[in-house]
Amino acid sequence: MTVRYYMAKKNAGPEPFGGVQPNKVPERSIDGKPTIYTYATCPFSLKVKSLLKSRGVEFTNVEVDPMKKTELKWSDWRKVPVFVDIDGTHVNDSNDILHYIDEKHGNEFPRNGEDLEQDKWMSFSNDILGKSIVAVIYKNYRTSLHALDYVTKVDKFSLKDRFVSKWLGAVVMRIIGRSRAKMFDESPRTNLQTQLNSMSSGIQGKFFGGEGTNGADFANYGILRSMQGLNGFDIVENHDIIWPWYSRMQLLSDV
Repeated sequence: MTVRYYMAKKNAGPEPFGGVQPNKVPERSIDGKPTIYTYATCPFSLKVKSLLKSRGVEFTNVEVDPMKKTELKWSDWRKVPVFVDIDGTHVNDSNDILHYIDEKHGNEFPRNGEDLEQDKWMSFSNDILGKSIVAVIYKNYRTSLHALDYVTKVDKFSLKDRFVSKWLGAVVMRIIGRSRAKMFDESPRTNLQTQLNSMSSGIQGKFFGGEGTNGADFANYGILRSMQGLNGFDIVENHDIIWPWYSRMQLLSDV
């Protein structure tokens, strides 16, 4: 058993990683446009869509089947979003994709490592905010069922997969929501309020970037946008700093 396990690991190849990938896949760029492989309701996908739309970049959106992930079989990276440029350059991981798109289309915010405040709040979007909203959205079975009903309607689920994912997924996501809640000292709603208060300290003027946006704006907006219409979004709507910022971002990105 130990030998077989070792051989399997040895032959598995290198672990997939974020950022620009060494090989190009021009055949995965659809209709000669930058192409993003997404789920419609994915917060990390919404980060990227919001930046592309704010820059007026025409792109092709490929909806990935959430169950089979057939559209991503060509990639070792099994998560969304995956971005493929028109020359076949492909990039994994939402924050890395944000940096790549900005560098190609406007170069309006610093690269990773050049602005510690921006880096801090971009990391916050994944490490803190994303986990905080999961704890609220999937607070109990009722809110989980409501969220899964919405997700399975909007995302690319077959009728059969939708039924299974809605009812079984609500159970699974409730468990995940509980595990995320345990990461924080406060109850889910109170914690989200606390995190929004913390996040608001990073908004310098109209945006995280001051009078203009930077990577932290798109990173955090995408996370909160995925929550719109679901349990707990009232906390965002009632925040006196986050809500005006959110509204500006929604006008800017049309997502």
